[in-house]
This record gives sequence, C-alpha cells and structure tokens, in this order.
Amino acid sequence: MNNPSIHENEAGHQALRAAARATGLDTTRDHFLFLRHGRTAGNVSRIFQHPDIPLCTEGFGDADLAADVLRSATFDHICASDMARAWLTAGRIAAATAKPVLAKQALRERYFGDFIGTSSVGLDWRIDPPNGETLAGFVLRTLQGIAALLTAPPLPLLVSHGGVLRVLCGALDVELPLALTANALPLAFERRAGTWHVTALMPLSADLSTAGVA
Repeated sequence: MNNPSIHENEAGHQALRAAARATGLDTTRDHFLFLRHGRTAGNVSRIFQHPDIPLCTEGFGDADLAADVLRSATFDHICASDMARAWLTAGRIAAATAKPVLAKQALRERYFGDFIGTSSVGLDWRIDPPNGETLAGFVLRTLQGIAALLTAPPLPLLVSHGGVLRVLCGALDVELPLALTANALPLAFERRAGTWHVTALMPLSADLSTAGVA
C-alpha cells in the first residue's frame, strides 16, 4: 500500500485508516466526486494551517484547472468545507460550472488546535493536539457528515481537505496512492460489484502538487 504522504508518520496514517474503516460509511449511492482544495502558502511551507488561510496564487490556478475539467463532469451541486481554502476553491468551480455551492462544516479539515502554525512534517494522526480535535472525534464527525451528503439525489461534488480524503478512503477501504492526494485533482469515487474505486479525472501534471497534508 502506498503511503498517502511521505511527510506523514506511517503508523499514524494506518491508525487513521483503521479508525475510519471501523466507523464505516453506509451509503446507497454508488458514485460521487471529490476535490481537495488548491494550494496555500501553508501547504507549500508544510505547516498546520489556520482555518482562514486563503489560496495562494498557484492555488487559484489549481482551482481553475480543475474547473475546466469539471465543466464536463456530471454532478448536481457542490458541497464545500467552509474553511477559506476549500470555500475559495469551490467558488471557482461554481463560477465555471454554474452549479450551486453549499457550505458544510462536516467537510472541514481536522482542527489542530495549538499545533496551528507549527511544522506538519512527520504528522502523526494518533496524536491529539492540545485544544484541537481528537482522532476519534474527527473521524466520527467527518463520516457522519459525509453520510448525510451521500443519501438521495442530488449528486454532490465534495470540496474538502487532505485529511478528509484519507478518512473517506479508509472508511471505503480504497487505496490512496500519493498521486491522488494532489491539490485540486478531481476524483471520482465509484462502487463496482460491492468494491469502491477512486480514479483521477485529469492527469497529474507539474502544475499540481501533493504539498502539505490539509
């Protein structure tokens, strides 16, 4: 199995994945789309980020590249984390596709409390940050929120964060190669014969980055 980030602690990543798999995600939907937000200065410098950190110039470019691809994708509306970096990304997609966008707190990245502003290199998901979200709380909040978004139609595009993507893949028992963690890489999740698969809707190029985690 490929570690989703060379900058994560492997045992911590496995613990996150195991917690998500144990919690599970019960949905009758067999298809949905996911997009991690565009790059930020915090991604590039690899720090735990404040909720209000915006996209950097390259991040807006990331979002516009994704929007070009998503013009031809099938989805009904956008559900986005209300953290600035995801909300700004979703706004670019909404402008390009004319799809409505809804803010969903359940799609927020894990809140890292007192770790915000410090280096995220070697991130160990098992460590509960002081004044932040516990691993168990983050996993449960995320999966309960996503389950509510994946019920009946309409079909959503989820715009969120790297940690949420890891939880989602763990719950669905989907492998997550490093390449698929890139910022603003549109992903299609599909269940075939009872097994979930994830594929990229555009090739990974030099303009996309797997910088940072969140």
